[in-house]
Amino acid sequence: MGSSLSLVVRKKKEKKTLVILPEITEEMLIDILIRLPAKSLMRFKCVSKIWLSLITSRYFANRFLIKPSPSRCFFAYLVDCENQRKCLLLKSSSSSHDHSDISVSVIDQHSTMPVMGGYFVNSVRGLLCYRTRRRVKVCNPSTRQVVEFPLMRSTNVWHCFEHDPVHDKYKVLSLVWEVNKEERVVRSEHQVLVLGDGATWRNTQSHNDTPHGPFYPHSQGMTINGVLYYIAWTDEDRGVLVSFDLSSEEFNLIELLPYENLSCTSLINYQGKVATCEDTLLSSDGIVDVCVLEDADKSQWSNKKTFVLPVSQMNFVHGDRLVIGGTRDSENI
Repeated sequence: MGSSLSLVVRKKKEKKTLVILPEITEEMLIDILIRLPAKSLMRFKCVSKIWLSLITSRYFANRFLIKPSPSRCFFAYLVDCENQRKCLLLKSSSSSHDHSDISVSVIDQHSTMPVMGGYFVNSVRGLLCYRTRRRVKVCNPSTRQVVEFPLMRSTNVWHCFEHDPVHDKYKVLSLVWEVNKEERVVRSEHQVLVLGDGATWRNTQSHNDTPHGPFYPHSQGMTINGVLYYIAWTDEDRGVLVSFDLSSEEFNLIELLPYENLSCTSLINYQGKVATCEDTLLSSDGIVDVCVLEDADKSQWSNKKTFVLPVSQMNFVHGDRLVIGGTRDSENI
């Protein structure tokens, strides 16, 4: 006969203890989330409506942008010349070895982006601005989102994409101009587009738009402390420095020094001030002339500062056109 044994295990009743966890405040949650990479944040938007609202808020975006980053990324957008629908976004990831000054950058495919094409305008706080004929596009490489804006009325247009720090808004400034048969500018008009839902082109709010007659741009734009600067030619074939306050949208024309060769002049940030950098004699004599704007209202410039390249380094600039930039906190050029 078979026999069976039954084992009865008696569990002691465990005493339940109610544990009250401390509440995680919204500020604490933000401090945690901003430590994550942008790619992870895009995934975490689906956790809850609260997380979605928090991660997509302007406050969170600003906190995320100013956080210290252990490494800088370099983005490159490549378009196939024979087939512009073939494009690739590349990103470099830097890594440094311990006890070494050597930094290694590895280029890899970052993502497949929607077709951008056209011409690169500039980048602001991680956003890339492009122009294709009469249309402006803004791309966010982190979210892989591309936003297109309404068509411009003309293809003869100059753009600059900037951030208004006072109102915390992104703006695209456009300058449309017309020239006559003698290639003299006869009309110019500024328009602004503020990024957001239902964004449209509108005239600037300036009360003195082009106060000295029409002009057309001669250089790329550069922003310092919420003011956009660029060099332009007036209808009198006179070179001027144009300043545009991104908050008030007021324009001002600043007289340039008469001896500057504008074809070899670029704008730089010199100790937090706008400055002209002329490199007419760079390739021949290794000389760069810098003039700093001291008072915009009076068109007052500093005395010309001349920088001479050592003879041993002349081979770096022989026959080349260089891109020259300046630093905000030192005199490095």
